[in-house]
Amino acid sequence: MNKVIENPISDVFKYLAISILFCFLGYGFGVAFVPESIAMVANIIVIVMVVGLLILCLVSRKGIIPERFSMNWVYLFTFIDGIILYPIIQMYAYSLGKEIVISVLVVTSLIFFTLATIAKKENSYKYLKLGSTLIIGLIILIPFTILAAFIGFGMFNITITIFSIIIFSGFILYDVSLLKYKIEDGKINDSKDLSIHVLNLYLDFINIFLDILNLVYNFKE
Repeated sequence: MNKVIENPISDVFKYLAISILFCFLGYGFGVAFVPESIAMVANIIVIVMVVGLLILCLVSRKGIIPERFSMNWVYLFTFIDGIILYPIIQMYAYSLGKEIVISVLVVTSLIFFTLATIAKKENSYKYLKLGSTLIIGLIILIPFTILAAFIGFGMFNITITIFSIIIFSGFILYDVSLLKYKIEDGKINDSKDLSIHVLNLYLDFINIFLDILNLVYNFKE
């Protein structure tokens, strides 16, 4: 039986917080059970993981992923994502220090909270018009991200990373506005209707987190 929801926006952020917690549980699982040698070659798999997340962001907004599915699938995905992210985060932790990684996580949370609050207070139509522009930006971002991996670190990489932060910041505004629009249109009835929104907001959060880490790493280099 699907869980009936009374306050969809609050529930989305509750489920999002749980999803991020599952990601950290997955990361802890990786720390405990994934060989350290894998973490040491994280730079080889970073581009695969980042591009994979970008493609998932695209397909989740193009109707390729069903709009209704159990929240348990979101939790399972975020747990597995945490395991996969373990080598990448360890690479940044080794290079920048754990304190910097935690600071970036706090900054990401503040950015997310600020933009989500702005979108919640505005008319739902205000940021929905960003949708087409953001999708085009995401399509452009994918090949340039791959190209940046081959060109190496430097201003090109920094520029692409800043562009990515702007795109996913815009997606936070858009995704919260889309949720508000669907609530107002009576299309949100139970927890399954929230799953795709939780997944998209999770992907926004994680991509900004990785982008800021990459930005700090590039400036350090």
